[in-house]
Amino acid sequence: MSDFLNDWLTEDTCETKENNHQRVWNVLVVDDEPDIVNVTRLTLNSFTYKNKTLNVQHAYSASEAIEIISHSTDLALILLDVVMETDDAGLKLVKWIRNELGNHMVRIVLRTGQPGYAPEKSVIVDYDINDYKLKTELTAEKLFTVVIASLRAYDSLWSLEENRIGLMKILEGTSSLYRISSLKQFASGIP
Repeated sequence: MSDFLNDWLTEDTCETKENNHQRVWNVLVVDDEPDIVNVTRLTLNSFTYKNKTLNVQHAYSASEAIEIISHSTDLALILLDVVMETDDAGLKLVKWIRNELGNHMVRIVLRTGQPGYAPEKSVIVDYDINDYKLKTELTAEKLFTVVIASLRAYDSLWSLEENRIGLMKILEGTSSLYRISSLKQFASGIP
C-alpha cells in the first residue's frame, strides 16, 4: 500500500471520512503565468459538483506546488503546467506526486502552451495523468468538462478505497470468528 494511503488510513476514521466528504473539492492550479491562474480561478469561481464548491489554490512553480501538496491529503485535482521553471518541471512534479509521495488518488490534468516540449502521446503513456490539454483549447466549457470528469474519477477512487477497507475489516472479523469457533471446538474436545 502506498505511503499516502497508509498516512490517510492511520488518521482517525471520523476525520478521514470528514476530509473525504467535505463540503468543498480542493483544486490546485500550478502555472507560472499569473494570467492563466487568474482566468482559471475566475472560470471555476462559481463551479459546483455534487453540492460542493471548489476551493482553488494556486502555485506559480513546481517547488511552490510541492510545498502545498506536501501538506494536503485532500487534493482532488491538480491543473498542472508542463513548462515552468524548467522545460519538464510539470512532468517531474507528476513523478514526485505518484512515486515519491505515493499519491495515486489526486487527479492530474497537464496543461501546456508549448506542446513540443512534452509530446502528448508519450506523456499520456509514460505519466500517470488523467488528461493532457493545450491551454488554447481549454475554453470555459471544456475546463468545466475536464474538472467534472476529474472530480468524478477522484470520487469513484475514494469510494472504491472505502469499500476495499470495509471488505478488509469484514475479512478480518470473519477470520477472528472462525478462530473463536475453532477454539471452542478444540476446547470442547478436552475432557
